[in-house]
Amino acid sequence: MAIIGKIREKSGLLVTMVGLGLFLFIIPVNDLLQQFNGTGNSSLGLFNDSEIDANDWKYYNRENKTRNNLRINNLNSGGNGSLTSDEEDQIKINTWNQMISDTIYFFEFDKIGLDVSADELNQGLLNGENPLPSSLKELFVTNGLYNKDSFNIWKTNRIINLPDNPESKRDLKNNIEDPLKNERKINKYSAMVKYGILGTVQEAKRTSNEEKITSNINYIFIDYNEIDDSLIDLNEKEKRLFYNEHSNEKMWEQRQNLVSYDYSILKFNPSKTDVANYTERMESLIEDFKSSKNDSLFVANYAETPMMIQSPYGLRPSGNYTNQPYKGGKFSSFIDQKISNSVKGDIVGPFVTGDKIQLVKIYDTGEEEQAKVRHILISSKKEDLDDAKNKKLADSILYAIRRDSSKFSSLVTKYSDDPGSVANGGVYSWFPKGQMTAEFEEFSFSKKVGRSGVVRTNYGFHVIQVLGRKIGTFKKIAIVDETIQVSKATQNEFYDSAALALYYKADSNDFETAADELGYEVKSSGYIPLIYPNRRTSGLYGPADLNRNLNISKWAFNSDVGDLLEPEYISNNQLVLAVLKEKIISFDNSYDNIASLMEPLMKNSLKAKYYVENFSKNLDSANSMDVISEITGKTVETKFVKYSDVNIGNNTQELAEPKVMANIFSLNPEEISTIIEGKKGLYIIQCQKTNYQNRVDENTVIEKAQSEEKEIRTLIEQGYYPALYNSYKVRDDRAKNMILNN
Repeated sequence: MAIIGKIREKSGLLVTMVGLGLFLFIIPVNDLLQQFNGTGNSSLGLFNDSEIDANDWKYYNRENKTRNNLRINNLNSGGNGSLTSDEEDQIKINTWNQMISDTIYFFEFDKIGLDVSADELNQGLLNGENPLPSSLKELFVTNGLYNKDSFNIWKTNRIINLPDNPESKRDLKNNIEDPLKNERKINKYSAMVKYGILGTVQEAKRTSNEEKITSNINYIFIDYNEIDDSLIDLNEKEKRLFYNEHSNEKMWEQRQNLVSYDYSILKFNPSKTDVANYTERMESLIEDFKSSKNDSLFVANYAETPMMIQSPYGLRPSGNYTNQPYKGGKFSSFIDQKISNSVKGDIVGPFVTGDKIQLVKIYDTGEEEQAKVRHILISSKKEDLDDAKNKKLADSILYAIRRDSSKFSSLVTKYSDDPGSVANGGVYSWFPKGQMTAEFEEFSFSKKVGRSGVVRTNYGFHVIQVLGRKIGTFKKIAIVDETIQVSKATQNEFYDSAALALYYKADSNDFETAADELGYEVKSSGYIPLIYPNRRTSGLYGPADLNRNLNISKWAFNSDVGDLLEPEYISNNQLVLAVLKEKIISFDNSYDNIASLMEPLMKNSLKAKYYVENFSKNLDSANSMDVISEITGKTVETKFVKYSDVNIGNNTQELAEPKVMANIFSLNPEEISTIIEGKKGLYIIQCQKTNYQNRVDENTVIEKAQSEEKEIRTLIEQGYYPALYNSYKVRDDRAKNMILNN
């Protein structure tokens, strides 16, 4: 309350358009609207140890504004205004991030007195040459080009000639001036943080010299996963020893609750009665479909699948009704044959494909020119280093088949990179115009039958031979479909028999044993955090195949280890049963709470100990890496490493291995190390030669300092906001408040 009061006292909550890639730092969130309305708990979390009250921070006003904007955009793009579950998650993410960033930046700007003057606003941000914010400029960009004249016309109408009344001035301030000022403030703040970092000559000299110290090594790696668990004894004493030594490490700090459970999905099919009911309903449409004068309207009214579907490229025809000839392959070969034998106006079906029952109408037929060719594809891109070599290969193949066309099939098997045609000798049978790429099509329809040649497309080089051309027929189809849903009676029958049978058997025995006896697969959920889904994790909903079932989440986070989940529907014809395996409470570093998290590393530690105790004597007496290879059964690898590398592979995405790297550069030439305990496994290393190159010159050091400075500034620009977020001790409790004890 005090935080919001202070902000209101000064200037009101900031409504900003925050850039700087804040979406790189996504804080997970959840759907808590119903939980916090009315008399419910309105606490969303903490900010600087003060409560974030949903009402005081106007969280839901912000959320609804974002939701309404998305719905309007959906309607404008041809949708029905409804939002997907992923879009709803994104609303929560965006609302939280915007609200928190507004508040953080308010305090940061206030600390250093950062502001935007009226002159800066008028002459800089609203300058027609390059207006800010970027979202404003984008309104006047067409085909990638900014139109200054269009902006100036807008500026004249929207700002200069603004009506002199309170409502217009308030609209100008809220929707133009405040966002402009705030983006400018953020840009200034970011620049101050970014350009306050300098790359020093001394640091550059150190890193440059480290890169020039190198070593050629032989090494053997033994992965911990390859050492069987049965060789170690992970008893209570060993667990306690490991815990006492490592429990204070930051890696064990849990900022949210975690659960893990085993589960089995029980899927069942519609009964014969269910299928018969849907068949009867579909049959009742046949006569009306057959006599329809507007087939696209009929499909729109009766088909479950929409005529237009969203794609990465916008709305596209679904295939239920298009103006393109039917090519075959959408249905079974039996149905495709029936369509082929039908005439205009015929109805095929109803028939079942997968979980759908369908009717197909042949609404148009005609004739078209078709071609039959065979080809060999040599994949290549113009920018490939081997492009010229690939062209030469294609020309050689062409020469071979012109001399003896009977070799075509064997050359297809040997050289073609087109998996879709290799099995049938490279043949594409009777395709019409408009189906292939332009270059491929031009050759197929313009060259004489029997002619061969090389054609280049985006895929590479095609060695083509025209086998035939004819005038064929085409058919255009319209489809009415409906998903066959399991009836309530079928659901009840399966629940009372199969589902409860597994539940009662698991209740009196081990869950995995019970599932195995009844023939069901057992899966592990892995650790599930009590956070909302985001682009990095499915969050509290757990595995994707559980279909975002909130009841499962509530069971998991409110149950005790060993508790069973009663059969829960996750779709019309799927039930899930589960047993809770682990439960980790946030901010609790006690042994009982985090020992299970530590267990994989506990095992690795014992495996390292086992290997040292059982193999050190033999390995120490070995006088070569080949002998060690025979003892361990592992291949000797070679590597060139730098003193500056983080691991042998120098892969910054992998775990750093400082102990391994330190051992490498402490070895003398030809010296073999003892067993080195790494994070992923054990290493035995022989130094062949360590190279100490000449010291770097002054110009090289200066260039290094400049490149390091640029790299660090980029990292700062991307990472300073997460650091701010942590420094204000932001805690998001929305998912926790919704799930626990609800």
